[in-house]
Amino acid sequence: MTAQPSSGKDTPSVHQLKVQLEGMKPPVWRRIVVPSDVSLGSLHDVIQVAFGWQDIHLHAFEDPSGGRYAPPDDFGVPALDEAKAALTDVLPRTGDRMDYTYDFGDDWLHRITVEEVRPAGQGEGEFALCTGGRRAMPAAEDLGGVWGLAELLQRYEAGERPRSTLIRHGGEESVEYDGLHDEVLAGMYEEDFDPAAFGPAEVTRALAEVRLRRAAGTRRARRSERSARSVPAGMYLCGCGDLHPLPGDVGDRSAEEESLSDLFDAADVRLPAVRLPVESELARAVRETPVFMAAVRLGQWCGDGRELTPKGVLRPKLARQAVEEAELWRIDPEEWGDPKERVARLARIRSAGDMELVDLPWEWALNCGFVEVEGNRAYVGDEVPEEGDDAALLAAWQGAVAGAAIEFSLTFPVLEGPLGELTPLRALIEEAPPVVFLMLLAAYGLPEEEWLDVADYLTGGLEGLPGGPARQLVSALLAEQYDDVAGTLELFGAAECEDDRALADDALAVLLDGGGRDPLPVGRFRLTPLGRSGLRTLLAGAGIPAPVIGSLAGADARELLAALPSYPSEVDAAAEMAGWLAGRSAADAAVQVVDACAGTEPADALRRLEAPRVLAAVLEADEAGRAKAVLRKAAVAQVTGCSHAAASMLRRIGEPADGQAAWGLEWMLVDGALPFARRGEQALRERLLAGPRPRPLDQVAEHADDLWRAGHPHAGEVLGALADAAKPVDKALAKRLRKAAFKAGSTT
Repeated sequence: MTAQPSSGKDTPSVHQLKVQLEGMKPPVWRRIVVPSDVSLGSLHDVIQVAFGWQDIHLHAFEDPSGGRYAPPDDFGVPALDEAKAALTDVLPRTGDRMDYTYDFGDDWLHRITVEEVRPAGQGEGEFALCTGGRRAMPAAEDLGGVWGLAELLQRYEAGERPRSTLIRHGGEESVEYDGLHDEVLAGMYEEDFDPAAFGPAEVTRALAEVRLRRAAGTRRARRSERSARSVPAGMYLCGCGDLHPLPGDVGDRSAEEESLSDLFDAADVRLPAVRLPVESELARAVRETPVFMAAVRLGQWCGDGRELTPKGVLRPKLARQAVEEAELWRIDPEEWGDPKERVARLARIRSAGDMELVDLPWEWALNCGFVEVEGNRAYVGDEVPEEGDDAALLAAWQGAVAGAAIEFSLTFPVLEGPLGELTPLRALIEEAPPVVFLMLLAAYGLPEEEWLDVADYLTGGLEGLPGGPARQLVSALLAEQYDDVAGTLELFGAAECEDDRALADDALAVLLDGGGRDPLPVGRFRLTPLGRSGLRTLLAGAGIPAPVIGSLAGADARELLAALPSYPSEVDAAAEMAGWLAGRSAADAAVQVVDACAGTEPADALRRLEAPRVLAAVLEADEAGRAKAVLRKAAVAQVTGCSHAAASMLRRIGEPADGQAAWGLEWMLVDGALPFARRGEQALRERLLAGPRPRPLDQVAEHADDLWRAGHPHAGEVLGALADAAKPVDKALAKRLRKAAFKAGSTT
């Protein structure tokens, strides 16, 4: 035998292996291509999938010299750690052999032979591939080894049919057989099993789910590497398999945060201030969310490590153990609460992936960082909270639900499916607004106990789209998206729904068949207080104002002034201002409010519109007159915005300061119209006509000829917008404003 040349550092090599199940006639074997530096532990995963094993028993490798390799503490005699042994080190040459034994009771012996060592070709080196083989394998676990399997195949080829017994229990019917051999034999008939058939492509597809691991470093080093690589701080692992930033993470703005900010700017969304329960009440609501708490307990249960199958799920025995010890059955106590019946039902399930009590909390635990997978073991994750820690539990829940909300509601499901390749469909979807996410925002601002009509809202979101099949298709996509969002939020305890979310047709059926009724769901939707807190976490992380009533006592004046317009009542706004003033002297409060009025942009103008409300409360509590002195000094300081706000307040109370800038009132009128002008003609017209007389329109009419003299940096823009907004109401005023806009433009 000759040693194979090295393929070089930059060109990885692969091993082509023939793995044969010894003792079978006709022979059963698989030809496998794997990276040369893969660990023996990872090769174990590959063999399990290639032969259809369930990885529920012990195993070991043995080389010709008697050296054994196995998982730590799994083998009864001394053995090397298979995770630290590279295939290329144990079998470096063509013709080298070793044995792999699975299940030390049935003793399934596999002979591994190196057929070739060569540089990786196209498509090789990242995943294990099956390029050949012979004979199919039935579900052969616990059949008694090759002799038991041979006997079963003989019975099948002879056409023998097993006898079954019909069992009725609790209104359910099930079929039982005398033993495992008869059960497997019945399954072979059900699936029309062909022992002579073998498809390498089908095995390769299954192997694509096996994550290959290289033999490098200790468990501690590999686990540290994984923590840094796969779920870094501030990220979460999404169900799509990708990493996404957690809302609220500090540092550079993420793509999700920027897209949310762009969405709010484009849709001109203004969120109202909301009431939220105290932290302890929210944490109590989290503890009443069965699936999330099951994920938390599952993470804690993993502790120092639990064995996984090659597909990354718990071994069946451990999964059954988790149901009991982590109390996963509490997800559905009515269905699974009886201990004896639960044990019997779980015993009939042969894969953890088929255990509904384990599957969903396991997925959530991985996504939330409650479980970390390293190699073929799962460990408790760094993100798992203590059940008794209100703050940590609530933060973990908020991060999880915020990530789910943005993942489901900002992307149409069709783009992930077969329709995503259709260019016209993609173009149509790009024109449709993120209606479901906007629906969440509408529900966010509803008063307590009020519901949102789902069909009405989604129908309104389709305005502007063409009619006919295209519109119906987008309706189907919206319905599918709403179904995903509402269902997920319900599981999180974040929403309540009263509707039938089952779709009559999916998007593909609508596209192919056409016709049918409007697929939009009918019913009602609302966020729970817990859901409102989770959505607020997402919004706050994206820098979007989402004030909470009663939470601004320690905020700066800029945040207070920005939040006040969103308060649902004057009573709430007054209470918030009183709480804010309670922690400050009148003079300090006046200084902070005036300083918060600086700037010339629309957001600055909005703060100045709210300043008189707060300053009035400051002056009312100012027995020593120090706040008034602050205003007089600021009014003549010639600081844009600050001076104008202070001077305006002094005029309101009838005590104008000496030396105030001329045209200050006109400046404030232009300033007050600026943010509404930026929102559009309709928003500005509604502002002009709002309130009792004198309305803003009346004030503008009184000073229209002099507004250009104010020297406001946005005077020309605002006066032109005022002329357009006033024209349907007062054409003469519009003409005067147009002249003023021309004069403002000629002076800049």
